[in-house]
Amino acid sequence: MSTVNYTTRTEGQTKINTLIWTVPNFINLLENKSTREFRTEKYNDKNNAVSMDGRFQLKMQFLGRSNEIIEIYYLAPNAVFLKSILTICLKRFEERSIIIKEYHTVQANKWQYLATLYKRDIASFDGRDIFLLSDGSLRLKFQFMMTNDIKIQRANVPETQLSSDFENLLNISLFSDVTMKSAEGIEFKVHKAVLASRSAVLKAHFEHNTTECQTNIVESPLESEVLREVLMFIYSDKAPRVDEIPERLLAAADYYQLSRLKGLCEEALHKKLTVENAIETFQLADLHSARTLKQLTLEFIKDGQAELITKTEGWAKVQSVDLIKRIYEYIMTDEVETDLK
Repeated sequence: MSTVNYTTRTEGQTKINTLIWTVPNFINLLENKSTREFRTEKYNDKNNAVSMDGRFQLKMQFLGRSNEIIEIYYLAPNAVFLKSILTICLKRFEERSIIIKEYHTVQANKWQYLATLYKRDIASFDGRDIFLLSDGSLRLKFQFMMTNDIKIQRANVPETQLSSDFENLLNISLFSDVTMKSAEGIEFKVHKAVLASRSAVLKAHFEHNTTECQTNIVESPLESEVLREVLMFIYSDKAPRVDEIPERLLAAADYYQLSRLKGLCEEALHKKLTVENAIETFQLADLHSARTLKQLTLEFIKDGQAELITKTEGWAKVQSVDLIKRIYEYIMTDEVETDLK
C-alpha cells in the first residue's frame, strides 16, 4: 500500500503543497502486467492545514505490453493558477528534478498530465535500480505552488480557436490558392502559405521556378486517406487517426519532414509493439529513420523476447543480413547505447 506525506506552507502570496508519494516494491508493481492504473490511497498528515476535500490527488497510468511507460497525473481540487515540480527521491538522500511546469491555469477535478517515466530508467539492463530507494520503493516528490495574486476569472474569455479555425480553413477551402492531388487523383484545395510554413518539403515546391509554381498543383504520392490526415495535421496540429494507421502516417511524416507527426506515430507504434510484430516494426523504423522507435524496439527484443521473436512469421521473412546482424549485436552487447546509424 502506498502512502503520501502531505504538507502545506505559505510564502508571501504563494501557497505551496508538497506531496511525497512512496510506492513500495515498485518493480513488482511494474511486473504485474494486469496493472494499468495506480492511485494515491491515503495521506500521512504532518499538519492539519488542508482538509481532505481540498487535497491534490495523484495517479500513474501504465502503458505498453510490459508496462514500459509510466505516465504521471495529478488532480487539483479547485481551479488554480499553478506551478508544478516533480522530483525523484534517490538513494543517499539525493534528489533529481524530472519536470518543472511554469504557472498556468489548471481546471478543477480534471486529471492533468505531468510527466512520463520509463521502465528502463527504473531498473537498468545491468540490474541496477536507478530510480529506486534501497528498500525497492519508488518515491516521488510533488510541489504544487498556487499563487494568490493572480485571479483566475476567465469565464467570459473563450477558449483559443486557432486550431479549429485553421481546420475549418482546410475543410471549406476558403481562399485556397493551390491544389494537392493524391495518388488516386483526389483533389484537396489548400494554401501555399500554410503548407510552406509547416513542411520544408512542401515549401520547396513553391520556391524558384518549379512546375508547382507555374501550375499551382502539387502531386502527392500518398493515397487520399493518408493525405487527408497529413493535411489535417498540417492545418490543425491534430492527428486523430494516428492510432489507427500509424504505419502509413509514419511514412508520410518522414516523406514530408513533419517531425512532430513522426514522433506521434513512433509513440503509437511503440504502444502496439508485440512479439509478433516486433521485426516488422523494427524494419519500418529503420526504413523511415525513426530512431526512437528503433531503440525502443531493440530494447523490447533484448528484454527476454528474442527467442520468441525468432519463431515468428516476421523473422522468417527477413531477407536483410545486415538487419539480423544489428539485432544480434544489440542483444549480445552489454552496452545500453548502441550506434544505430
